[in-house]
Amino acid sequence: MKLGRGMRLPVIEAYGLVKSYGSTVALRGLNLVINEGEIYGLLGPNGAGKTTTLKILVSLLKPDRGHVRIMGIDLHRYRVEALRNVGYVPEDPYIFPNLVVREFLEFIGRLRGIPRDILKERIERYLSIFDLQEKERDLIKTLSRGMLQKLAVISAFLPRPRVLIMDEPMSNMDPEAQHVFKEEVRKLVRNGSTALISSHMLDMVERFCTRVGIINKGVLIAEGEVDELKRRALGGEDATLEEVFLAVVRGG
Repeated sequence: MKLGRGMRLPVIEAYGLVKSYGSTVALRGLNLVINEGEIYGLLGPNGAGKTTTLKILVSLLKPDRGHVRIMGIDLHRYRVEALRNVGYVPEDPYIFPNLVVREFLEFIGRLRGIPRDILKERIERYLSIFDLQEKERDLIKTLSRGMLQKLAVISAFLPRPRVLIMDEPMSNMDPEAQHVFKEEVRKLVRNGSTALISSHMLDMVERFCTRVGIINKGVLIAEGEVDELKRRALGGEDATLEEVFLAVVRGG
């Protein structure tokens, strides 16, 4: 497919996603397309279907209907190939509690096929910028929740993935770590990655994300750049993303 100047290829494509948990319908035909080079913020109230969507995108859940492509690869038919380029941060990361921090990162690096010298350099750098150098020989089960979150983020960053899918990645992080996280995501995107972030931190999303989607009751109800959403939802750009979010979710 030949694209015109300024057009970007879709990196994450989800079409007609339906998912139910018993009698509870989580997704109702969700469509979502995220293009290369974007930092896309996925917003929604509790129970809207955000985490279900992200778990489907990384093949932790199978949709009842619908299909997903990652970098043009059918996720259902070619799961390993599709996920080879994906880094994932779950909402509640579970990390092997009886490994020490460095052991875990070395294990992840080997799984992702990172050459030993490059892996060592990246581990040193990420432990430094996320202020975990003094914890590298500590058992993971002794870490605070904020430190666990930083470790989960580092493990997703290590392979420099083409696609980052992250569910509340800054929860429990202190402000300095949040700043480091955002700078690293921007750096990865400048170097060819694409990021999808689900978050309740509306102020952060407004300043950080290049495009935003709002999901409610399992469907995408609004999408666009922040200024565009402000014009469409409230008729001007003086509003905050929080006001836009509330107006859209409440049907205003």
